[in-house]
Amino acid sequence: MSTEAAGTSLLQVTVVTPEGELWSGAATAVTVPAATGSLGILPRRQPLATELRNGTVTIHTPSGDSVSCTVTGGFVVVDQDEVTVIADGVETPAER
Repeated sequence: MSTEAAGTSLLQVTVVTPEGELWSGAATAVTVPAATGSLGILPRRQPLATELRNGTVTIHTPSGDSVSCTVTGGFVVVDQDEVTVIADGVETPAER
């Protein structure tokens, strides 16, 4: 499902951990630590599923802010404009 804001396509992003949903909302872009290197995800990306290494997930929101968390492995799945980050473990800036 595509989300539109001012004529611009947005991503619908969900970050989940074994404990449950950590974050969900609209984004203009997402950067994840893929196993093969940093991966930038923009709206209308081709479908993708890849393993995550330890590193930072950064979500860029439509307001211009960013949300970040450190993941300890997992997977990211992209299907049209939906991005699901399935993290083995996560640390938010408040926990550091």
